[in-house]
Amino acid sequence: MNREILFRGKRPDTGGWVYGYYCKHIKRQVCPMGGELKPEDIAHLIINDGFADWNMPRSLQGYDVDPETVGQYTGLMDKNGVEIYEGDIVQNELGEVFLVEHLGEHWFGYVLIQTGETWCGHLYEYDEYEVIGNIYDNPEMLEVS
Repeated sequence: MNREILFRGKRPDTGGWVYGYYCKHIKRQVCPMGGELKPEDIAHLIINDGFADWNMPRSLQGYDVDPETVGQYTGLMDKNGVEIYEGDIVQNELGEVFLVEHLGEHWFGYVLIQTGETWCGHLYEYDEYEVIGNIYDNPEMLEVS
């Protein structure tokens, strides 16, 4: 499966989602003789193309994001054409609710959320899923009743 490697993350200033390419930027060079990085020395950014009129150069736009909310695009879309990202909560045609997780370098999977047990498996293109939320905006959806 060929797919564009995209990410999303939540902006700490507005709480809105931004989509694009992820960059972990170290803002200063650390002295090799005992210096150390502090959290404020690292910027977590989502970068995308800016707007441009005809024949005008396009600039890049970078947005600070909360690193805890960064999720990678799975390369799959739900039954409504919505991109599925790591951290999304999806529901299948049987009404089962799943959390989409990154399982390894090239694999995404899901964890079935149900009473008393968690089930892991692969997220396949041919299954009918619908994105119904995500773990950042809808954490209550993960609660087992």
